[in-house]
Amino acid sequence: MSLAYYARNAATAERNRRRMRREGATMNGHKLWTDEEKELVRQLSPNYDELCKLMPSRKRISIRKLASALGVANEKHIFTSAEISKLRRLYPKASWEEILEAFPFSNKSRLKCVARYYGFRRPKKKYKPTGDQPIDALLEKCAAANMSLADLDKECRTKSYFSHENWRSQPPNYTRIVKAIKLLEGQLKAEWTAEE
Repeated sequence: MSLAYYARNAATAERNRRRMRREGATMNGHKLWTDEEKELVRQLSPNYDELCKLMPSRKRISIRKLASALGVANEKHIFTSAEISKLRRLYPKASWEEILEAFPFSNKSRLKCVARYYGFRRPKKKYKPTGDQPIDALLEKCAAANMSLADLDKECRTKSYFSHENWRSQPPNYTRIVKAIKLLEGQLKAEWTAEE
């Protein structure tokens, strides 16, 4: 390709830029950012809810992109190795208040993402008792065997009955519960109190 080709394209691009400035819109018909809008974004940058109210014709994502282009958007914090070590120590045992106090520059969801990336885990919560003895015994056995309810569904071929905890909102399906109890090498017994 010759230099004339590049020169012709550069001239076309300059003509298009002049036309967009003159008309106030891009070639696709999107409005260009005015100086007043840019100044608003610079002043109120992290508060995107307020910016959306002040500029109803602009989408939230476009406001965030402009803030990033202007260099006023909240940048993600890059964790140092010392901070990762601190998170490794705190994450399994400390309460969320203590963790957030140790990392004031971050929030709970961001810390969860970082912990998941590095493989840090918090202890599993105990299953809530249902008041139904066979189901409670089954949940205790699953916890003792370190088996999740999704694993139990997979082993019993019960689709998502256990992982969705369907017995909490509907009457228990004892066919599936008995299948799970047998899988975990248990027995379901019926007992009657002696009548006097």
